[in-house]
Amino acid sequence: MKYKQKIIAVTFCVVAASACCSTVLGQVTQTEVAPAYDAKNDGGWQLNSSVSDEFENGKLDVEKWHIQGTDGIYKSRFIGRAPAQFSTKNVRVEDGKLKLQTRWEPDFNFTDKIDRTWKKAKDGLKYENITSTAVIGKNSFLYGYMEIKAKAADAAITSAFWMTGGKTELDIFEHMGRASLPNKKKLETEIWSSIHDWSPTGKGKTTWTDRMQLGFRVADDFHVYGAEWTPDHLKFHVDGKLIRTVTRKQVGDEGWVITKPLNIWVDSECFPWHGIPKKEDLPVDYEIEYIRVWQKEGMLNAAANSAKASKAKPVQAIATPSSSFLGFEGPATVGDKKVNWWIKQADRKNVSIVDEKPASGKKSLKLLFDAKPTKPVVAFAPYGSLKSDAGKYELSMKVWAAAGNTVGKINVVLEESWLALKPFEIKSGDQGKWVTLKRTFSRKIGSGSKDRIRILVKPGDVSGDKGELFVDDLSIKKLN
Repeated sequence: MKYKQKIIAVTFCVVAASACCSTVLGQVTQTEVAPAYDAKNDGGWQLNSSVSDEFENGKLDVEKWHIQGTDGIYKSRFIGRAPAQFSTKNVRVEDGKLKLQTRWEPDFNFTDKIDRTWKKAKDGLKYENITSTAVIGKNSFLYGYMEIKAKAADAAITSAFWMTGGKTELDIFEHMGRASLPNKKKLETEIWSSIHDWSPTGKGKTTWTDRMQLGFRVADDFHVYGAEWTPDHLKFHVDGKLIRTVTRKQVGDEGWVITKPLNIWVDSECFPWHGIPKKEDLPVDYEIEYIRVWQKEGMLNAAANSAKASKAKPVQAIATPSSSFLGFEGPATVGDKKVNWWIKQADRKNVSIVDEKPASGKKSLKLLFDAKPTKPVVAFAPYGSLKSDAGKYELSMKVWAAAGNTVGKINVVLEESWLALKPFEIKSGDQGKWVTLKRTFSRKIGSGSKDRIRILVKPGDVSGDKGELFVDDLSIKKLN
């Protein structure tokens, strides 16, 4: 644990003081945390903190992770593989680890749907008796080195580390901790990796797959599994050693579908063709000590070139402070929908769009605190409301602080691709008047389809127990 404690101290320094590390393109540059195969960081890797987690805070960071089924939301409409159904209650953070539990739970409120994904089960399979779970990253990324330290569940249930996005899937591993069928014992020591094409033409087709024997049972102990993903190859590592390489040339351009941003998944599923877990083997945990993703400058440039090569329709930079989502006047038109800023119910006592003290127009964003917050409070612009191409920009906003305000910083994040700007500082001498704050930044990759702004105040940004701010007239302009 000594190594892990060192990481936590550095991460805290980034949040609280921004002094001991630098933030480049939304990624935390931290030479002390490097891939297991490159301990001296000769490759110049930069940890992407928006998609990495040490799981040391005693609870899951809901800004980074979605538990499948939360608020009725099932990404990819996936509720689990029968007979196991995903449950939101099977996730916990404990002892510095993320633990995904599989349970024998016959009284669970199972769906009446029939799972027909296993073709040999002619009548399909019912969801019954077993609950499992899935945790999905909320932030996507394109290319990098993905690493997880994990121990598979010791039962006939998968323990998987995989990614989806752009109608594609990359499985780094799908482990089976303990075989329940006598002819499947080799699964207990196997790593199975795949690429799938989920486009309308691909329909889930496996475009590449490979299985390898590791020489140890994956459920016996923690091991470090990593994969380097570039436009041209995948390199898989276990405990810091390269075990296999697959190239785009080997797979073929048609099958190399992993060219768009992906989101991480960790989950446990039943694979009935390999057998299902026995009642006496449950409950069982799939344990994860950390998930880390690194990127580096060359990969970011490759991502930008990949976007150009796809001949995607170019997106234009926004430089319109009168735009309704930038000025809080809303609702805004995004695509064919009318949408507005969104604020979580729990945050609405601190963050709201009000008909008070606008710098222009009729509305502003109000931040009000009568006690120091215990977690970040956030306002989210609509998905897809930000469209900017690669380049250098200036973001400005107008801020009005009441007398006695103790909120010292406001944070702004651009979500896709993820970029956390350096915090905007609120000076005590600027209270009682509108002040324009500006920040320049660069984007190496243009906006994804769900790009948007989020405005947030973190607990460390409030020095006292009182705060009242108004924000208005956000503006983003591209610099020459």
